[in-house]
Amino acid sequence: MKKISFLINSMTFGGAQRVLTILCEELKQEYEIEVIFLEKEEFYELPQEVKKVYLSDFNGKESGLKKLLYIPLLAWKLKKYIQQNNIHLIQSHIYRANYVNVIAKLFGGKHKTQLVTAGRISRYKELGIIGKINLFLIKYLYQKADLLVLKSKGMQDDMQKLFDFKVSQIVINNPYNIQYIENLMKEQVNFIFKKDKKYIISVGRLIKLKRNNEIIEVLSKLDKNIELIFLGEGEEKNNLIELSKKLNLENRVHFLGQVKNPYKYIVKSDVFVSCSESEGFPNVLVEAMICETMVISSDCISGPREILGNNEYGLLFEVGDKDTLFKHLNLVLNNEKIKNNYIKKAKKRSFDFSIKRIIEKYKRILDENSDK
Repeated sequence: MKKISFLINSMTFGGAQRVLTILCEELKQEYEIEVIFLEKEEFYELPQEVKKVYLSDFNGKESGLKKLLYIPLLAWKLKKYIQQNNIHLIQSHIYRANYVNVIAKLFGGKHKTQLVTAGRISRYKELGIIGKINLFLIKYLYQKADLLVLKSKGMQDDMQKLFDFKVSQIVINNPYNIQYIENLMKEQVNFIFKKDKKYIISVGRLIKLKRNNEIIEVLSKLDKNIELIFLGEGEEKNNLIELSKKLNLENRVHFLGQVKNPYKYIVKSDVFVSCSESEGFPNVLVEAMICETMVISSDCISGPREILGNNEYGLLFEVGDKDTLFKHLNLVLNNEKIKNNYIKKAKKRSFDFSIKRIIEKYKRILDENSDK
């Protein structure tokens, strides 16, 4: 069997981690797989056949600055591991793992480097000194990679506008195991969906980037029989709870935390909403489409429009435009015919991202440099 090595920060809650879990599950029969972690923080489980290697005892709670400062040490450890195990290719996922991958090669590693990027690079321009450090590392290190893998065309355009890299690039959308999701949709939920209520759902980290406060603010203008569910955790959770109380919505906004099966909640909800100001290729939009739940999303860079088209498979609104979000929600929550028409077209669209179509693209780039 061919051997392939993946590198990622950790298996914490997130889209990139979920994609890597899918890749490992689908490739385990054809490849000998190992996943190398920068730190020990696990939410998603990998198949038992996959070997796990940890480069540190970090738990993911360390400061962003400390994580950046430890990159050279982790790269040195990775280089030693590469030499000891005769590794020919490492495909890394997420920025910090990508930096470690390339620096390990600069330290003397003889492996090929494939960098899978999650998220819009230009967002780092808005993040102060940490953002500037990341932009410097991307500019210097990415051009030394063997292949850059972007999740969407929008991400690629955003990157090239900043840096105009000459290195080989490919766009591969995220893969979705539609049958697996449809099976998980059938599980029972630990939440009572009342028949006389309608439910908006949002899934993801509760951080400022996601602008979840805007969904709560719009909810305050909608009919009282409409409620909101958040799946996820994050630094903004307490602020969102306080906002709900301030707007007298504490009984209509439900924080259910991180769950390993979000699909059983999405399928029972009426509308999925994302207000994010930046995304790479937002997994949960496609997952909601598979679950046959209406999707409304901010038209942020870069993924939503590529998934939803020009309001063809869901409704888009400009980032921060709460008035349009309100109009969209009011329309679909009060017109079943319009909502169901979107759902029908979105379900058909979701098959464009089926794992059978996407996995072949990953296999091609992995086979180019993997060892026998």
